Amino acid sequence: MSRALNLTRLVFVAAPLIIQSLYIHSVDFGAWLAKLIAIYSVMGAIAFFAIPDQLYLGMGLGPFRWIFERFYPEIINSCSHSAGSEFGPKLLLGGLKVNELAGARCRIRWHGTGRYLCIDHDGWGVTGDENFAATVLLQHVFIKDKKVPDTYTFRITDPSTDYHHNWLSFQAINHLRFGGWLGAYRDQKAACPYKVIQDSSCPPGACKLLCAMTNMPPPSQRYCTGFYLSEQLSGSRAYIGHAPDRHAALLEFIVC
Repeated sequence: MSRALNLTRLVFVAAPLIIQSLYIHSVDFGAWLAKLIAIYSVMGAIAFFAIPDQLYLGMGLGPFRWIFERFYPEIINSCSHSAGSEFGPKLLLGGLKVNELAGARCRIRWHGTGRYLCIDHDGWGVTGDENFAATVLLQHVFIKDKKVPDTYTFRITDPSTDYHHNWLSFQAINHLRFGGWLGAYRDQKAACPYKVIQDSSCPPGACKLLCAMTNMPPPSQRYCTGFYLSEQLSGSRAYIGHAPDRHAALLEFIVC
């Protein structure tokens, strides 16, 4: 979905420029530039009046919010409700910056779905129904008494489970490329720091989690540092593992 959205943006922005570049030598530069600006203006005006919600959300026009508030206040209200209000669950990233999440208790949901991060009876991370979702506490990571920007550990805080006060981390990948799945660990030293990422592929209120483990792995293993949280198949069962950016899960933090 994120790749399709980025391709749509690219086509919308680049197509007129590419087409008009074919005629750049047939007219003087001033006329060519004026025609290009006119084409973009017409396209923008049509999108503004015909599909304003897709234009605002799909093109990431948050800096021009004041324009849409004047002409389409219902779009802004809809975005605000989706980011958390009395009409639905509150999205943590809808109201806080990625460097302000320390101390928050939340559940992690796959964006646009009803699937949450859960811990199965063996201690492995899986996706499941909200009733079985793991509640986690975000704690800022410090190295040499310095706060690491936007980077947190996740501690399970649910007395009703067997993994209360455990830490989220991963199974190291062996030489057969087996492992890398998320799990619950009792030892705080095993806690894996994750960097909260919000880039152009993330819808409003969503983020990605980048593994930021700094420890050196044993010679026969490697860690998931530099890879993002994602769903992975092992046999016929889906676990929460790690994958490159193009397969990263888009996540929401739901305040508990």
